Amino acid sequence: MRSWRLSLLRWLLRAGRASYPLVNLRLARLSFEVMGALFSLAARGPLMKLKAGQVEAEVLDKSLFSRRRVIFYLHGGAFVSGSARTHRHLVRRLAAEADASAVVINYRLAPEFPHPAALEDALSAYRWLLEQNIRASRVACVGDSAGGCLAVALIQRLTREKMALPACLCLFSPWVDLTCSSPSYEARASLDPMITRKLALERARWYAGGKELSDPEISPLKGEFGGFPPVLILVGSHEVLHDDAVALARQLSQAGSNVSLETWSGMFHVWPYVFPFLPEGRRACTRVASFIRSHIP
Repeated sequence: MRSWRLSLLRWLLRAGRASYPLVNLRLARLSFEVMGALFSLAARGPLMKLKAGQVEAEVLDKSLFSRRRVIFYLHGGAFVSGSARTHRHLVRRLAAEADASAVVINYRLAPEFPHPAALEDALSAYRWLLEQNIRASRVACVGDSAGGCLAVALIQRLTREKMALPACLCLFSPWVDLTCSSPSYEARASLDPMITRKLALERARWYAGGKELSDPEISPLKGEFGGFPPVLILVGSHEVLHDDAVALARQLSQAGSNVSLETWSGMFHVWPYVFPFLPEGRRACTRVASFIRSHIP
């Protein structure tokens, strides 16, 4: 049974989407940071700020080098907003349930830093992690939305460069086709309280920086999927990005990968982010943590 809080959140999200034309990028970024800071008040704990390679990062457990499991988290925000701080509460929850440490990076944001800046930052930070004598078999790569896109593109890059892959990959509502051409942008437009095709295309073009949106490093759905580690994909039934998740799962399966796709009824984009308020978000966190523990015993 769906919680009453879900209906309230949908209403609030629709109100926020309606105000989008009145909000500039600077204000949108600030609002995201404030929301993340408020959520993080209820998720305090050990924290180290450092440079992972050339990238500013947070380690959300000082026992990074002794924990059996390490979450390497790539945050969402449509490539133009978000940070380690906006997602600190969510990553802490996942790490606690998975009995893991976690590293969250502040990759460079568009439009100031278009592709390939974010992907290069993710690669640099992942290399740094392995240079700390942390085996790839101890690492779970996790990403939401645009961070899910980066996570998939990162695995594709690691595969091409014949680098050690993480033990598993977990994705919340991944945005992997930045051409924004899937049928669900129309079919689920009236259901999605957050994202429109117009909004998604604007962010996609900022990230691409003049490159083709169909470039496989920008839209990793267009890339190769051989050799991927086990993958868990969670997506809401009310998302315009629903078809991205379905197509990604199909591509992975056809390439021979072990992939689990779960469509959560009635859920909106990256609903686990609001787990402090939403029971369904807490259940999704538990599901992902269980998946991580099963692949990193």
